[in-house]
Amino acid sequence: MTIRYICMGCESVLKIKDEKAGTRGRCPKCKAEFDVPFSSDDDGTEGIGRSASKNVAPVDDIDMPLELTPEVEDHPDFDPLEVLSPSIAEVRTSSSDSGPGANGKKPSIAELMRDFEAGKKKERKRDSQSEIQSQSSTPSSVKTVGTATDALSRAYQQKRESANQPTVSAKDAKAAEQRALFFQFLLKKAGPLSALVILLLSGYYWYMTQNFYHGVPLYPVTGKLISQSGDVEGLRVMFSPVSSGSEDQRSAAEGVTAADGSYFLVYMEPHRGAPAGKYEVTLFAKSGMPVMLSGGMPMLTVSDTETNYFELSL
Repeated sequence: MTIRYICMGCESVLKIKDEKAGTRGRCPKCKAEFDVPFSSDDDGTEGIGRSASKNVAPVDDIDMPLELTPEVEDHPDFDPLEVLSPSIAEVRTSSSDSGPGANGKKPSIAELMRDFEAGKKKERKRDSQSEIQSQSSTPSSVKTVGTATDALSRAYQQKRESANQPTVSAKDAKAAEQRALFFQFLLKKAGPLSALVILLLSGYYWYMTQNFYHGVPLYPVTGKLISQSGDVEGLRVMFSPVSSGSEDQRSAAEGVTAADGSYFLVYMEPHRGAPAGKYEVTLFAKSGMPVMLSGGMPMLTVSDTETNYFELSL
């Protein structure tokens, strides 16, 4: 007679031999310990028990595989073989035809476990065969990379190439990284900075070439040198200011005669004219020697209101 026990932890139905009644057992599925109850029937039929005294000696786990005790509803007519996996159900069917169960006797737990393991082995064998077939069905263009000799050759060649490459110290690598960052900074920032520098230089050059004049006001002074000989080209005419006091800040103005004897005064290149006031006129030859005018060294006055045109005679 066997005792049918429902585990309080996982609701699995366990079949236990009646000689284990009153001992300590453990559920093979949830590992919950329990007391094997005594059979509730006295007529030799299977009994269902749920509790017993806890002051009993522990025993080994019940030899019951997890696959044979799935979670099912509690029912008086429960048969664990009806909820077995398909492989076990097939084994049961085949064993019922040709095995020990052919005479109407149910197979034992050990027989069911052996049949279950055999079914698992068959499934693994079928899986391996299908994997081999899938690998063999791959296109012929997929080939191996090479033999072991080729792999060794490639590894040796890579080792030689790495050995021939120059080693770079950490300091050199850091310096190279800093240079790269500096060049990157220049590429990003040097464009606007260069444009600004060029703009400043251009403005400075323009300012210097303009020769801005901030002195005393200038007035145009022109004239003509008359000579009986007719050779009056290249003579230098100088107007030297006659100072009227310490506040006079004028400077001399000069001019060079053309072929016809005409000239104009330049006070400060490139500004033409001369400040208003009295001047003493001096004439110099091409050699730099003074040339006497017919009236000596005349005194002329540059006006700020009238036209300043002066004729000189040799």
